[in-house]
Amino acid sequence: MDYFYTSQQRDARLNTLTEDQRLYLIEKLKRGKRTVFSNELAKGKGTYLGSDQDLEREIEQWEFIDLLDGGEGNRPYRCECGMSLRYQYIVKNTRTGEIKKFGKNHFEFHTGIPATIVKDIIKGFEQIDYELDEILYKLENGWDRSIIKKIIDYKIEIPLEIYKQLQLRLPLLDKQMNKLSRFVREKEEELHKQEYMKKLERLKAEQAKRDSSVSRPAVKPVNAITRSNPKKLAKKPVLSSPLGTDAHRLIIQLLETNGTISVLEICEELDTIEHNFKGFFSTGKPLVFPQVAIILDQFVQQGICRLEKSNLDDRWYSVF
Repeated sequence: MDYFYTSQQRDARLNTLTEDQRLYLIEKLKRGKRTVFSNELAKGKGTYLGSDQDLEREIEQWEFIDLLDGGEGNRPYRCECGMSLRYQYIVKNTRTGEIKKFGKNHFEFHTGIPATIVKDIIKGFEQIDYELDEILYKLENGWDRSIIKKIIDYKIEIPLEIYKQLQLRLPLLDKQMNKLSRFVREKEEELHKQEYMKKLERLKAEQAKRDSSVSRPAVKPVNAITRSNPKKLAKKPVLSSPLGTDAHRLIIQLLETNGTISVLEICEELDTIEHNFKGFFSTGKPLVFPQVAIILDQFVQQGICRLEKSNLDDRWYSVF
């Protein structure tokens, strides 16, 4: 969604805020424009079409100092050319100490900074204004706080700027919300992986206990799998899957080395190589699980493997 207010609309909404909220947003506006000014000058070194010497001389001698706002309906400030201004930009010549004060449309004229760079600076300034408008819009119309609850529930540490905004009861920008969503996704993937590893360790412990048992029960438990001895595949399989050659090669190696192996066990080993199915489903099962099962089913269809057992949690396969 695009957020845009006129100067009058923006002022009206700013005036409804608490003093702490208003001062914070104004300082955030100034800080953002200082950053834009510095960044665009630095980036300009790679885009300016004039001589490197001229550009270096111009952009390294200017420092953004402040942005003054005379308020709605007021034009108390002056440009270097004498024009009255509501918004006055103040920059300093770091070599001579000279202070220049002007409206945003006279950047090039009073500083000598090339027009192509000035255009990017002004565009960056406008983006900062849009971010202020976004916060004001959300204050008036509401915003989705559900991600904040997850941040609290998971005890995730967040950047200081975001924490300060929340403390002041100010909405977050969409880009800040996206950052928090990424933190939550990473935390959930970590938790899912931990749960998966615990489940896998339980399976291994149960198997080890069965393997070390001297006397086996007369009736095989439902969840017991008899492991085959290591064995080479009778023929080279023909495989089709998005996992790629390296993953296919590792799956074949694991199957032949173990004789009998489960899909979850293979998934764990696949974490050691690169593929496009990293991560976990909301259930905690690896994203790569269905791909591995499809490959092993291809082995079965080609007559070089058999499916030993299948349940909701896992599938076990053995070499013929």
